[in-house]
Amino acid sequence: MAFDNDEVGIRKDEGATTSPLSTINAQDIENITVLKDATATSIYGARAANGVIVITTKHGKSGKPKVNFNMRLGWNEMPSYTDKYKLVGADKNIELATEALLNSYNKYGENSTFGSYAPVFGITSFNKETAEEFYDQYTGGWVSNYRKTGQQTNWMDEITRKGLIQSYSLDVSGGGANDHSPVYYASMAYDKNNSFMMGKDLKRYSFRFNFDQQASKIVKYGFNTNLSYTKTNNGAGGGYFSDPLIQVYMMSPMTNVYTEEGKYNYDTTTGYNPVALRGTNGDENVAKQYRVLLSPYVQINFTPDLYFLSRGGVDFYVIDEFGYWSFNNSQGKDMNGMGENANTTRNLLSITNTLNYVKTFGGKHHLNLMLGQEGQRKHYKQAYLAASNYPVVDRTDVGLASTPSEARTIQSILKLNSYFFNGQYDYDNKYYGSVSLRTDGSSRFAKGHRWGTFWSVGGKYRISAEKFMQPVSNWLTNFDIRASYGTTGNQEMGDDDYALGYFASKGLYEYGYNYNNKGGINYVQAANDNLSWEKTGKFNVGIDFTLFDRVNVTADYYNHQTTDMVFKVPLSFTTGLSSYYMNIGKLENQGFEFGVNANLYKSKDINWNASWNGSINKNKVKKLSTDNPIEGTVQITEVGRPIYQWKMKEYAGVDPKTGDAMWYLNETGDETTKDYNKAAKRYLGDANPKFYGSFGTTLDIYGFDLSLQFNYSTGAKIYGDNLRYDLNNGSSFYENYTNYVYDNRWTHEGQITDVPRMDTDGSYANKASSRFLMDGDYLKIRNLSVGYTLPRSIVSHIGLSKVRVFFEGENLYTFTASNYIGFDPAGIGANGDQWWNYPQARSFVFGLTVGF
Repeated sequence: MAFDNDEVGIRKDEGATTSPLSTINAQDIENITVLKDATATSIYGARAANGVIVITTKHGKSGKPKVNFNMRLGWNEMPSYTDKYKLVGADKNIELATEALLNSYNKYGENSTFGSYAPVFGITSFNKETAEEFYDQYTGGWVSNYRKTGQQTNWMDEITRKGLIQSYSLDVSGGGANDHSPVYYASMAYDKNNSFMMGKDLKRYSFRFNFDQQASKIVKYGFNTNLSYTKTNNGAGGGYFSDPLIQVYMMSPMTNVYTEEGKYNYDTTTGYNPVALRGTNGDENVAKQYRVLLSPYVQINFTPDLYFLSRGGVDFYVIDEFGYWSFNNSQGKDMNGMGENANTTRNLLSITNTLNYVKTFGGKHHLNLMLGQEGQRKHYKQAYLAASNYPVVDRTDVGLASTPSEARTIQSILKLNSYFFNGQYDYDNKYYGSVSLRTDGSSRFAKGHRWGTFWSVGGKYRISAEKFMQPVSNWLTNFDIRASYGTTGNQEMGDDDYALGYFASKGLYEYGYNYNNKGGINYVQAANDNLSWEKTGKFNVGIDFTLFDRVNVTADYYNHQTTDMVFKVPLSFTTGLSSYYMNIGKLENQGFEFGVNANLYKSKDINWNASWNGSINKNKVKKLSTDNPIEGTVQITEVGRPIYQWKMKEYAGVDPKTGDAMWYLNETGDETTKDYNKAAKRYLGDANPKFYGSFGTTLDIYGFDLSLQFNYSTGAKIYGDNLRYDLNNGSSFYENYTNYVYDNRWTHEGQITDVPRMDTDGSYANKASSRFLMDGDYLKIRNLSVGYTLPRSIVSHIGLSKVRVFFEGENLYTFTASNYIGFDPAGIGANGDQWWNYPQARSFVFGLTVGF
């Protein structure tokens, strides 16, 4: 059946609540197959624009009922990250702040922060002692209170925790003894996953029932169904001061979480309290999702070789979302609290009908033909209400707020109709050929451009089946050469607004617009009747071979040319709009993929395997919407260069004599300047990794099993956008500082370093430049699993078929480049921009599997 991951939510970063994968019990999955080349993906049409992941769930088998119980208990915790990014304690904080005040005074005199405000506090001399006195009075006594009590706060520890992981599932499968008896698979599961970050958690109940019956030689029917309820709480979000993780890097360690009276303390750096945001009467962001996945089918066998298969699909969900910006954050405080409520329903109906012919001629000719039709209808509807100005802090229903701020409804329908053909032939398991043709019609586009036709051809030659290969067959067990070419289409666009993406080609107006208390209509999108499908031509050639029947090797070269890419093209502001969608753009992706799977040792009681895969990808922008590049502050999209190309002012380090930041003056050469505005931009790599992949090993030995998995990536450049704030050089002297700044700051003439001197008034040092451009290389210990399965001879005596106990660790440790400063380079998006990205949790789980 078809389902998709619509990104809907009160705020744009909350689309994860609708992921269909989050509703499926992991124990229900039989296998997962990833399809990438043209012959494998083209039959899926528009849904295969970025490849296809096929998930097959478990089905019953004839025989007595089999019962399995699975239990997982453990915890999530904050992962290890580089000491350079950790925050200093109170003593170092005072040292850095007073140093910044003095450095600034020594350079700017009365025009410095210290010099201009000192008279207000009755300070007439300027030295280390008076700088500390100034810091104390400026903050209302933080320093003197710390000197008196010795109390300080590790704010990162305060907002993190060990989050409980619980998972329980029970499944039953079985069926009748004869060929026409029904078979079934049923399961129920409960999952609870608390994040290591306070206030973020997930709870899910799910139920699955799969049914199949070969009623006769002619008719087979069945259905798959999955029911789920998921509740997620994403905690605070939506603003600079609203995120506790961002606030932590601002908070002075000399401020406390609570006052002496036991109330939340708001006498802090920002006037807010990150712990309060996740505590009682703090921010809320709760989504409750009720989802039904249903896929009935019927198969009619006309002859042993010809059959008709019809499969329906329903993916229906209701999401009730509530968001509350409390009095404890900046947005909420300014509005006396702000609440919002959204109710979303989405129903995706699909029907797929195929006529299939499978025939073997003469024992050597194998033919598989399929002719099909598919239709989809997606209906989306949302009602949204927001209001502010609450009379009390502990009642948050939107209806209790006294100032309505917004009420809107959205309704949209998307239709997709498709016809397709697929043919596969092989001769004597030696020569293979395939061809497919598919045409998709989408309501996203205007008449005349709704239909896109996509096709593929492919072939494989199994050389090892030839007689002339017999002399080497003892060591070259299998050897294939394959190639394919095909096209796929993409209709997904409009990432700025969920509803607009459905109607990207149409002129849109927003009703209910309020202009001076008069009703009106707002023009929100310009029409483009010529907007059409994005198209990607995919060429792939590869080899597969097996050595000694134990080592499997694959190697592929691919070249993907994406044309008619949809970009937003700027419009004259006289239109009332900033841009509209056009098919102008071309992107090339090409590279190599390698894979090795080896059985290192195998005996009756021991089985040891190892695997490795790696990918090399290069991309290039070949055409844009205009003749001019699309350039931002640090990144540029330009013809002839990779997408996500970095172009920014190049940092030249620190002047050893003065401690001032320097940048390179020209696009080339070594001449430097201390004037940031005079520095020229340079091309400085891109965000795309040059080489990435994974490797691992599995070992089964006398009932024990071990699995170890690593991920790696090298060659990418990451821009630490957040470091412009987190590597505080004293401009916000009352906030906190990182270990990297403390350990590497310039302190004396002749010192060679990349961190400028501490300075309350030297803000240019933290302007956007390659000072914050880092290597994104990493090696991650992704997974470790250790288990033991009791011998069947033991468990059978107590009426069991299987007992396994195990331990699993996820995201155990990440080795990063020496110049990386952050939580985890693996969690950065494709554009390479690091902006307070939440680290991936490190988790430890103990589990039990019992078969009855």
